[in-house]
Amino acid sequence: MDILNGRDFRSPQSEPASGSDASYSIRQLEDLLSGTEAGLALFDEARRLVYANPSYLKFCGYSTEETRPGTRLEDLARLSLERSLDVPDNIDETIRRGMQRLNSAGGYSFRFNAPSGMAIFVHRRVTDDNQVIETVRKVADDTADSGITDRLEMMAAEARTRMSHALEAMADGFALFDADDRIQIYNQQYLDLNPHIADIIAPGKKFEDMLRIGMERAGYEIGSAELEHYIKWRVEQHQNPREAHDLLMNDGRWVRVQERRLADGSTVGIRSDITELKRRETDLLEITNELRLSNMHFDATLSNMAQGLCMFDATQTLILANQRYLEIYGFSGDVVKPGITLPEIMEYSIRIGNYTREDAERAKAERPEAARNRSQSILKQYLRDGRVISVQLQPMSDGGSVAVYEDITELERSADNVRQYTKKLEASNRELQDFAYVASHDLQEPLRKIETFGDRLKKKYSDDLPENAVVYIERMQNATGRMRLLISDLLNYSRVTTNAKPFVEIDLNDVTADVLSDLQIRIEEVGGQVVCKDLPTIEADATQMRQLLQNLICNALKFKRPGVTPLVTVSGREIEGDYIAGTPAMIELSIADNGIGFDNKYKEQIFTIFQRLHGRNEYEGTGIGLATCRKIAERHGGDIDATGVENEGATFIVTLQANQNKNEKHSEEESVHAT
Repeated sequence: MDILNGRDFRSPQSEPASGSDASYSIRQLEDLLSGTEAGLALFDEARRLVYANPSYLKFCGYSTEETRPGTRLEDLARLSLERSLDVPDNIDETIRRGMQRLNSAGGYSFRFNAPSGMAIFVHRRVTDDNQVIETVRKVADDTADSGITDRLEMMAAEARTRMSHALEAMADGFALFDADDRIQIYNQQYLDLNPHIADIIAPGKKFEDMLRIGMERAGYEIGSAELEHYIKWRVEQHQNPREAHDLLMNDGRWVRVQERRLADGSTVGIRSDITELKRRETDLLEITNELRLSNMHFDATLSNMAQGLCMFDATQTLILANQRYLEIYGFSGDVVKPGITLPEIMEYSIRIGNYTREDAERAKAERPEAARNRSQSILKQYLRDGRVISVQLQPMSDGGSVAVYEDITELERSADNVRQYTKKLEASNRELQDFAYVASHDLQEPLRKIETFGDRLKKKYSDDLPENAVVYIERMQNATGRMRLLISDLLNYSRVTTNAKPFVEIDLNDVTADVLSDLQIRIEEVGGQVVCKDLPTIEADATQMRQLLQNLICNALKFKRPGVTPLVTVSGREIEGDYIAGTPAMIELSIADNGIGFDNKYKEQIFTIFQRLHGRNEYEGTGIGLATCRKIAERHGGDIDATGVENEGATFIVTLQANQNKNEKHSEEESVHAT
């Protein structure tokens, strides 16, 4: 009740002030709101922000920029929902329902885990002049919002209506008693938290009288305390308030009472429903008991871990360490135990021979630096006995860190062996490539001589030679031609790696056009047709792309069915990469024909060097072309596959990385000495 005007401020009769009077009222209201520990905000009829106090920004996690006057209530609600850990499936629908509920019901309350990290209680209420008051407080806040009463009597008459709405919108019960201990002002929440005497609470009622009636109606649970002693204690505490105290109501609710004596002798009382807090305290006690049991299991788990584990606080002081950690470093549990610092552990390690002095000093400097980076890191420590220890550091929010230790000596040795074998394999491959290249060139000269002398024999002495001799010369020349073709194909196969060129961006349409120009005579000889659809661009070796397409199109024309006009279709498409999964963007090329096809059980055989599905008398070739195509595809980060149907045709699918230069990865192994 607004005792100054003799009206119930919960149903105000006066209209809000306007013009300069309204501005003065807002200034007074701002003075009041900025001094309270509760979060309070005022929105106008259009649901635009008029004012919000600092506590409102703190509890809700808003910035000053986000709460400028004029900001819509819906926009602030959206910010909270988007930043919430539990984002609803449909934010727009959630906001719409909230606004509809506000407009239809005139107000509502809810609990919310704010983006600020606080669990808060929010109450929204529509005032009689269609404005909105929103109050926010911490669910488990023990502090009283007493600042709101320090300025009540200083408010001018034109600000009283808005003050009344602000009090009414508070989530806590509020009451003001004058110097004679008579109640002057209270809100609905105060009545709700005193249901046993709600019918008698009225302006002018003395606190002690209301307390006695409440005790007579058994509104409180006071246990075995004597009634008069309790009343005397409670009145004295009300008139000389100190710490907050909790009351158990007869309906099972818990209410926290916080009171403050003002300079003029009046008393402000705040009542908060802490039933949920008490329930949580009970739950916490149960959890504590469960944790005691869990700690037993935790200790057993730590003791049986295959890895060493220890935890340091922000000052690099050891909090805990398991037995495996001590075993890895040969530490005594009497020395390395909670309370010892990292530098002290390093000195101990030097004494027992784990480190040289230089390694220890380096580790002392590097370990805190790794912790300050506030990100997970893996370090390697090399002990004097030859062992290698992997140390995985996980920072904690309080500045400390958890470290997991694992002896990876055998793994490192295996990695060294793999690196050595890889180097040997690379050297062997280089030797084989050099051999293939040199052999291909060196064999050319004997072949030329065989061909030359064969031609001379056939031209000059064919009439003098027996018939069988001429046949032998022709067979020799045919074998020489096949040998030359085989050497040429072998040279092309080796050049995929030995004569590779840098990747550049090329248009596969242009490459295909050049290939078809070179094959024009071949296409006309077989009476075939090559259809090329729109192809993408790619970062690749242009020469090898030409070689790839030429080999595949030639194959399609070569393996034609008798009596059927060859038709070859070249097409391509882009396949998007997945950044999260780490898969790059790809280009897929398809070369389909209507030729003789093949049985799919031989699909791997056709890509093996020197392997053929048909005899030389049926179809020419060396069996190296498709092997070369596979090698080109693999060099471009892809592969080649084929499917065939006998007497119907075959389709060759080539996948290549679209961005070769962007997908090159260079990794460096970090080796750092750390404990």
